[in-house]
Amino acid sequence: MVKHRLSDLIKSLGLEKFLPLHWIPPGNPFRKEVYTTSQRTRIALEELGTTFVKVGQILSTRTDILPSDFTLELTKLQNSLPPLPFETIEKVVSAELGRPVSELFRSFDRVPIGVASIGQAHAAILQDGTEVVVKVRKPGVVEQVKEDLDILRQLAEHSNQRSEYSYSYKLPALIEEIADTISSELDYIREGHSAEHFARFFEGNPSIHIPKILWQYTTPSVLLLERIRGIGILDLASLDKAKINRKELAGRCVNIWLKMVFEDEMFHADPHPGNMFVETDGRLGLIDFGMVGMVDGEVRDHLASAVKAIIDRDVDTLLDSIVDMGAVAPESSKENFRADLKHVMGHYPQLADFYLTTNLGEIFSVIRRNHVQLPANTFLLLKTMSMAQSLGKGLDPDFDFFQELKPHVEQIIQKRYSVSATVRRLPSAVSDLVLLGSGLPKRLLRIIKSVERGEIHVGTNVEGLERHLEHLERIVRMMVLGILAAAIFLGMTILFLAFKIGS
Repeated sequence: MVKHRLSDLIKSLGLEKFLPLHWIPPGNPFRKEVYTTSQRTRIALEELGTTFVKVGQILSTRTDILPSDFTLELTKLQNSLPPLPFETIEKVVSAELGRPVSELFRSFDRVPIGVASIGQAHAAILQDGTEVVVKVRKPGVVEQVKEDLDILRQLAEHSNQRSEYSYSYKLPALIEEIADTISSELDYIREGHSAEHFARFFEGNPSIHIPKILWQYTTPSVLLLERIRGIGILDLASLDKAKINRKELAGRCVNIWLKMVFEDEMFHADPHPGNMFVETDGRLGLIDFGMVGMVDGEVRDHLASAVKAIIDRDVDTLLDSIVDMGAVAPESSKENFRADLKHVMGHYPQLADFYLTTNLGEIFSVIRRNHVQLPANTFLLLKTMSMAQSLGKGLDPDFDFFQELKPHVEQIIQKRYSVSATVRRLPSAVSDLVLLGSGLPKRLLRIIKSVERGEIHVGTNVEGLERHLEHLERIVRMMVLGILAAAIFLGMTILFLAFKIGS
């Protein structure tokens, strides 16, 4: 950090105490600055090795925490890693699979087809002629990651006590989130099971190709999978040469992720162009299942509300949906948060002009400025959808992401207010009402006694009252409709039972 003059980071982490006289050497005043702070940060992370490169890659998606110049620079960590010597890879494969590489494979490319912070991938051909990709975890990486994460945890705890910024964003919790992500990517068996999950999910769709896992050659350190060949999803010149309809391809591509998000319990959380191919038979090949996200019905429901709020230009519902998804906003910043959201939405009177990737960045800037904390799973979900839209726009500049979203959102909302969903919620609602009713007299008595003792002081602030009344009116209307629907359903049930008994 001293070498690359990251003085602000050194101070925020409390590391200056390890320097002589607690003094941070300044830059050379007679030398022109070649690299920006964000560039120097990226270079320092590369030199620190595997764990820190992975931390940088994860932070490159956290635009709710870091400014755009840092997140943009940290994305370069994805493709800037040198490969390990082939001899090292050969030793790992032989040790893990119990046989020499020359016996296992008819051929094994010495030059990798991909290099990541945790491992690298090589093309190979098995003795029976099957073309495969061999993913190999770098030796010693598990031990190195464990040691580095212990260091990061200590730094996070120390910084949390010193820095207001670290405290606001709960740096220890962020490090644990990063640790979980890295740990899941270290185990290639887990990645293989994720690939098989998505293969089962898309089993009925012949236009999607998930590579098969060759379990007899797979260990936690080595993963063998069927090789997928095709045109890179954003190799526009090759797609046009093959006479592939890019407009239709954009819809197919994006709907893969929309289907996962709105219908499955898991989603592929890394939809960058290097992970998709168009095969000669027109199928879409999807690879690299190291990073996956989880989505439950509650988060999906709130996401649908947020999307509908953007479509309807309803800032209040958008704010409520963001908070309902699990975001924590300081009470003092909620009004500013609403005003900032309204300002961002006001820039785009036409929905088609709202480019999610760019404007999600604006929303994240608003989130960061107002110290709103997003839960990790929610952020990963939003970022994945943003990247999916980028793929669509890259294939077709006129691609309308919200037009593709609309049917998925409408289906979720229709299910939410259907009679069957209302009936399913009735037992829980009745139980809550019974609990509230049984405890209400005691609560009222405690409140009355507190008032008599002068312990309760009431203050009134009517600022924004009209907006809250409108919101309350919407809630009341929804409650009335729900009660009416339940009453009609119960009435029909009673009539049906009476008819059956009478007959």
